Amino acid sequence: MIMSFITNNLVLIGSVCLFTAVYFYGYFFVFHKLWKGRLRYDAASCGISLTHGTVVAALACYEIFTKPWVLDAPNTPFQDKIMEYSMAYFIVDLLNYFITAPDDYLFIGHHVATLTYMISCRYFTGHGAISVMCLIAAGEVTSPVQNIWTLCRMARETSPRAKKIYTNLSPFFTVFFTLVRGGFGPYLTWTLGKFYLGGHADKIMPRWLAYCWMFKISFAIFGSMIWVYKLWVGLIKFYSKRGSSSRRKSEVSSQEKAD
Repeated sequence: MIMSFITNNLVLIGSVCLFTAVYFYGYFFVFHKLWKGRLRYDAASCGISLTHGTVVAALACYEIFTKPWVLDAPNTPFQDKIMEYSMAYFIVDLLNYFITAPDDYLFIGHHVATLTYMISCRYFTGHGAISVMCLIAAGEVTSPVQNIWTLCRMARETSPRAKKIYTNLSPFFTVFFTLVRGGFGPYLTWTLGKFYLGGHADKIMPRWLAYCWMFKISFAIFGSMIWVYKLWVGLIKFYSKRGSSSRRKSEVSSQEKAD
């Protein structure tokens, strides 16, 4: 039985090992001189997020654009492998958050909701993977920019180069994240809800699971809306302080010239 599980889940097991190795490599070698404590753990988490998000977003988009839009279709073997790869990331990152940041309830809740959605699709229903591909694409297409932005934000006080990248990238990232998570995300939620809550998938899953799926999707979108709000508040504050600082410098310069 154990050998059968291993054989049928080689991608999941191998990916858990991969993400664990990437995490520890980042923690002990890449970021060990830059940060200590929570920041170092967060940086290592960004490392595995980059490894996961960049690859899985491309694979999910490929599945969306090359497969028929059938939300109750049987999962293909390739879709199962994509979900296993993604589940491995959430397992490793969840362990990281449980140990290093157990008070980050929003992020932990988002990870739990996403992971259990994939588990039920992969191992319980065996159908509906195209919905997972859509959610992965919407959730991870921003990952490369988001993780670079996060790392530069963490390093901006000690690295002029990181500060410059963070400053220049912030407006683009905020708009990009808003369009994907705040625009496409709610539309996708409405589309999936109309299908699953409308009873169109009753032949492949019990209705209680359909409600469970939509609750998890809605929770993830709610979390995204909070992040969108925080991004805009932070961006507005940043430019407000920057404008105030420029005005003060201008006033000082004018006063010096007058003297």
